Amino acid sequence: MTQPVGSDSEFRDSFLTGAARAFFVTAYADHVETAPERDDDFDYSKPGPRQDWTDNAPPTPPNAYALAGQLWAALHAANGEAGVYTLRLRAEEADGETPDGEDFGFSLAMQAMGQGVSWFDNHKKFPCEVPHIECSQYSFSDEAYQAE
Repeated sequence: MTQPVGSDSEFRDSFLTGAARAFFVTAYADHVETAPERDDDFDYSKPGPRQDWTDNAPPTPPNAYALAGQLWAALHAANGEAGVYTLRLRAEEADGETPDGEDFGFSLAMQAMGQGVSWFDNHKKFPCEVPHIECSQYSFSDEAYQAE
């Protein structure tokens, strides 16, 4: 996936890409699921059997990256001096391997939204405070949900 983030850290870029995708896909699924209530004529892409919302949602809009940046800052604030780089090191120590930045960001964003998904579902525990981040279908404009 091409990353529209351009910092000096590949890990940070991939973390923000994963977190942004989690925020947007969650909002997109909510938006599509409520389309009949809105009398929406647009034909939204939905996952079929054994498919994932992530693969069916339109491209991640810029506002989702801004929300991912808020998560990055909130994780730093919630974990003191630890910051996300230290959380990555803790994850690496716990699992014995370097975490994939995109997966790490996606999982922590899902956890921050209270989606019932956590990094720790598939990885060993380590000290990590995950703040709540509000995200819903109203976090993005209707145009963001329509593929070009």
